[in-house]
Formats: sequence, C-alpha cells, structure tokens
Amino acid sequence: LSQLRKLESFVTQRQKLVAHYDQLVAELSPAVTCLDRVNELHTGWHLYVVLINFDILTIDRSELISQLTERDIGTQVHYIPLHQQPYYQKRYGPSTLSGAESYYERCLSLPLFPSMLDQDVERVVSALRDITLANQA
Repeated sequence: LSQLRKLESFVTQRQKLVAHYDQLVAELSPAVTCLDRVNELHTGWHLYVVLINFDILTIDRSELISQLTERDIGTQVHYIPLHQQPYYQKRYGPSTLSGAESYYERCLSLPLFPSMLDQDVERVVSALRDITLANQA
C-alpha cells in the first residue's frame, strides 16, 4: 500500500525520463531508434526499449550489452517471443512470426527507474552513441 501512494509520482517521473530519452535517442538514428508510440495511450513506462539496427553495426547485441556493462550501464532483452517459448512450441508446434522475431532480434531495454535523473539518461545515451558510432560498418 505504501508503494501505491507513490505510483502517480513514479509514473510522472518515468514519463519525464522517457521524453528525455526520446529526444536524445532520436539523434542516434538510424543506428538506434525509439519504438513507435500510440499517442492516446497513457502508459506507466515499465520499460524503455529501443531498436538497434545491427545491419549497420559491426557488433552484435551481446557485444553491445557487454560494452555498455563495461561502462556500468545495465541493459536487458525483454521478452522472448511467446511463440518461441518451450510451452507454446510443445503445445502448438513451431511457428514463424516474422514481426515478433524481427523485433526480438533488435530490441534492447535501457535503464529506467523513478530515481533516475536526466543526467543518468544523458550518460546512457552518450555511451550508446559512442559505442554505435565506433562500431558502424
């Protein structure tokens, strides 16, 4: 219950951070892009996910994550497509969903939490910029 009292301020802070991320990540295109938005939706921003264009980079996602980790920036990949989960493959058999697979191959979740500051977002994007610029084909 104590956390629920903080929910509105958490969501407001996350929205502010996402807007800052969006502004800075826009400058990294075409190597890194934001996800498309549905403007009429109000979201709590559990995750901040970007899409990485690995076709123009000389590194893969594992190496990108490793280089960000070396700079004390934790990232993660969310989520393995449902049709690739063992339960669904066993129950329904293998299937190909090219949209889900393409998204999964390119997605990366960047740090996002209510106690982050604008400077934290700037540090994350600066590191992402440095790494992608140094590793463009």
